[in-house]
Order: sequence, then structure tokens, then C-alpha cells
Amino acid sequence: MAESLETDLQLTWRSLGMQSSDRIAVDLMAERSDLALVSGRANLAQAIVNRLLTRQGELSLLGHPDYGSRLYLLVGEPQSRRTHLRAEFYVRESLGFERRISEVVSVTIAPIIPRSDQRSTLELQVVVRPIDQSEPLVVNIAVALEG
Repeated sequence: MAESLETDLQLTWRSLGMQSSDRIAVDLMAERSDLALVSGRANLAQAIVNRLLTRQGELSLLGHPDYGSRLYLLVGEPQSRRTHLRAEFYVRESLGFERRISEVVSVTIAPIIPRSDQRSTLELQVVVRPIDQSEPLVVNIAVALEG
């Protein structure tokens, strides 16, 4: 089963639940003087976070015009029902291109909280069903609404 989810290089940030922005530099993880790898479900989770935090079209010159998401368009938008609906649409649209996902089960956005420390962040929970697996994969990601 894990073979269908593949193996890739492990990145040093964008770990699950870590708030970040698509403009923060990504680096490779080192392990015993070599590059670390990530496989199976952990690789798919890393791929989901990378896809969602990469601006759609940013890799066009490399032959991947559909890679990424439009979540970056929400920067500067207020926490509102409209923003949440757009975020859900952008997530579903983006993950529709991921061949290792058979179904996006749900996209949940934490309710709007009037506290100032959380009003500029969308807390997303994405539940997907990986191909050839019955157990869903849950990915939590925070998306900054401020640039």
C-alpha cells in the first residue's frame, strides 16, 4: 500500500500543524550525513501541505501549470463565511490534481474567533482518502491571511 503513495525527499519545515506561508524558504532534511526520505502516508501529507502552500502557476515554467493552490488569493481577506467558502473551494480544486488521492472527504475550517491572535489565520483540517487505502488521512494546516 505505501508504495502507491511513493517516497520523496523530506523537507525541514511545513510539518503538520505548523503555521507557515508559501513564501518561507524550504530546505531538505539531513539524516546521518545524507538526505532524509519520507514515504507512504507521511509523504502524501507532506505533498498536500506543499501543494496547498505553493501558489498555483508558480511552477509553470517547469511544466506544472496546475500545481499549487489559489489560497494565496485570500491574503488580506477578513475572517468571514465567504473567505471560508473560498478556502474550501481552493483546497478541493487543488487536491483534485493529486493523483494519490481518491477522494477529498472533508475540508473543515475552524470557526471564526474574535480573539485578535487568531483572526489572521485560517485553521484548516483536510481529510482525504489515499488511493488503494480505506483509512482516511487527516492533515491540519494553518494559512496566514496576512502577507
